[in-house]
Parts: sequence; structure tokens; C-alpha cells
Amino acid sequence: MKAQIQYIRTHLRQPWLLAVLCIAVIPIFPEYISIPLAGCSIWAAAYDAKARRQSLFIGTLGKLLLVFIAYMAVGVFYSDNPLNSLSTLAMWVIMFLVYLAMTTVLCNKQRFDTALFCIALVAGIVGLISCFQYGLNLVLSSHVPQQFWGWIDRVVYQWFPMPLNLNDFGSRVSSTFTNPNIVAEYLVMVLPFVIYYAFSGKRTRVRILCRVCLLTAVGGIAFSFSRGSYLALLCMVLVLCVANIRKLSVIIMSAVSLLVLVPDSVMERFFSVGSMDHSISERWSIWGVTLKGILENPIFGRGPGIQNTWDMLVEAGVNAPHAHNLVLELLVEGGIIALFIMMLIGWKVLRTGIHLLGNQEVSFMGVTLIAFVLAFIMHGMVDFPLLCPKLVGTFMMVIAFTDVASRLYLGQRNADLSTMAPTSLRRRRLASDSVAMSSLSK
Repeated sequence: MKAQIQYIRTHLRQPWLLAVLCIAVIPIFPEYISIPLAGCSIWAAAYDAKARRQSLFIGTLGKLLLVFIAYMAVGVFYSDNPLNSLSTLAMWVIMFLVYLAMTTVLCNKQRFDTALFCIALVAGIVGLISCFQYGLNLVLSSHVPQQFWGWIDRVVYQWFPMPLNLNDFGSRVSSTFTNPNIVAEYLVMVLPFVIYYAFSGKRTRVRILCRVCLLTAVGGIAFSFSRGSYLALLCMVLVLCVANIRKLSVIIMSAVSLLVLVPDSVMERFFSVGSMDHSISERWSIWGVTLKGILENPIFGRGPGIQNTWDMLVEAGVNAPHAHNLVLELLVEGGIIALFIMMLIGWKVLRTGIHLLGNQEVSFMGVTLIAFVLAFIMHGMVDFPLLCPKLVGTFMMVIAFTDVASRLYLGQRNADLSTMAPTSLRRRRLASDSVAMSSLSK
């Protein structure tokens, strides 16, 4: 652990590490802080690329993300809520900077390893805050706020054009997010990578720290009381069991040992998955109304942004902000075209994971990507994990990890972003580079 911390201290002033840290800490701060952090990360990444005489890089998945964003931009013009659609488009454009920064600075295995270490630490911190919130609520007679930043969010969001739910969620905690479901969605996305860093490689000194982070992250999922995240967690365990069939007995014994520590309230929430309570019955109503709305605009949808879905649901007498289903929400906002692009992205992530299984050095990374895809889909069946900037930024980060792993371990060649610019701009850049080189030679 000391060696890893010393490495970070040594390189702290280097722009690539600044870019990684700006992205890694996004989940710790409020949603509105993620925007300047994303801007800072791309600035640092561009500075690092310039020092290495390179440009910003974009991989295959990044190009598909650009296609999705471009299609979203078209949807702004026919949306019934163009301002909300425009803000959603802006969110995706800004968070795409996270992808660009990561694919640019993670140019070698050491940097990739450091980025995973930072992500594991932040996930552990977010989970630890959740555990403290839940524990203090049990111990103290006074109520402990479930939203870590709620005291400032209530001031800032007064000026926000769309109402947000910052109400009381009972015993469910939200950590540094605004909603228990949202913190669970974040932890589900990063947990496979925390597991990877905690158990792969020869990290003897940081292994204990990362396993503690893994436990607190799982605790954060547990105390969110999000049943969708519980099912996603089971998907991860299933993938790990299949991938490590020789160690199946050890995995089962470890899981049983952890279950002893799980509070009864969490177990009761888990076993209520099949019951027809208010939350589940409300989702059935949401999905019924959403399916009818999709049939009205099946190809292109109603335009990006959850406001279109919200208006449709409220008009039908259901007060819900979105479809509580990734597939249905994509169909409402962008129709079959948006769903197809996102499915293609998911398939390529899954295929990259399958290809990495054949590389003995990083076969566990292949298992990690497969676990991410299955868990993301499972959770997406009952919620919308692309709702806010921090969730979209986390998704962009995972997509960047996939392209980086493809480049470092499968030999995929990422494209220089400047090659995607118009021909005239490329000629100007080549001319300026040649002038600079000639002046240096003189």
C-alpha cells in the first residue's frame, strides 16, 4: 500500500494523474460539481497528450457513443420539451469528456492499474458513508441525513429548472447521491472493477485496503435497500462462480460467512423481491403506460430527456419521473434506433470481455467486463441507470476502461481524435506541426 501511495505522490503533479483523480472523485461530490471536474479532466488529459506529442484518443466504443450523442442531438428538434432535451444532450456531451480523458491518459498498464486503484478507493468511501449513515440512524435517537450533500443541494436545486426528489427515504441511505437507487446504480457499475482490483494480480500491500473497500461498497448496496441492485449483485456472484468453478466451494463459503453479518432488515428486503408491494405494483403501472406510449413513436421516440416520459406518465395518472426500465426509457426517448445503438455498445463490451478471457494475463478483466454487462442489464430491468451526470460519467468511465483494455491487451488501435476532424483542419494542423519541427531543427 505504501508503494502505491508513494507512486501517486510522486506523480501527483503530472497531468495524467490529475485527470484520473478528477474523474475518480466525481461520485463523492454533488451532481453539479461533476461538470467542472469533467472539464478539468479533459484539460489535464490534453496537456498530458501534448507533452507526449500525441492527441486525444477515441476507441471503437467511443465512436459509437458519438453516434448515440449525435442521434440524441437530432431528437432535440422534435421533442415536446426541447429545453429538457437540450440539457440532457449537454449532460452526455460533457460526460463524454470523461471517456476522452480516460482513453487518452491511460496509455500504459501502470496508469491503468493506478486508475483502477483510485476507482476502488472512491467506491469504498461512498460505501463507507452509506454504512455510517445506516449505523448512526440505528444508534442515535436523532435522525441522520440520508443525503450527505442534502444541506447544500436544497439550496442549489432551488434554482434548478426541474424538481428533484430530496425527500425522506426511511431507513434507506443515499450516501453522496440524492437517491438510494442512484447510489446503488453507481456501486453496481463499479463493483466488478473493485472485485478485480481486490483479487487479481500480485498486489500484496494494497490487497487488504481494496478488500475493505469492497466490503464497504457491498454494504452501500445493501443499505440502499434497492432490490434491483441485490439482483445485479447475484449476477456478479454467478459470473464469478462460473469463471472460477475450481474455487466454487471457497466462493460459496465466503458468501455464506458474509450473510451472517447481513442485518435482518436487508434480508427481509431481499426476500420481498417477489412480493407485490407498492413499489413493484407501481412499476407494473409505469411499464404498462410506457409500452402504450412507445407504440405511438416506435422508431424515433419522443426525444431525449426524462421530461417527455414524465409528462406521459403524469398524463396517465402515474407520478413517476422515468420508465424505471433501461430498455423502455431508451425506446421512449430515442425509439428503436437509440436502443439498437446502446445494444451494440453493450454487445461490444461483452465481446471484449470474452476475448480477454483468452489472455492469461488479464483473463480476470474479461470476467469483470462480463459481470458488468450482466449486472448493468439486470439492474436496468427495474431502474434507469443513465439518469444523472454522475451515473452517465461512471458509464463513460467503464466504456473507456473497455477500450483501454482492448488497446493494451488485445492490440486494438485507438484513433487519434484529430483524424476525425475535417480535412482542412487536419491540413492546418500538419502544416503547423511541420513548421514547429523545422524551427526545432534550426
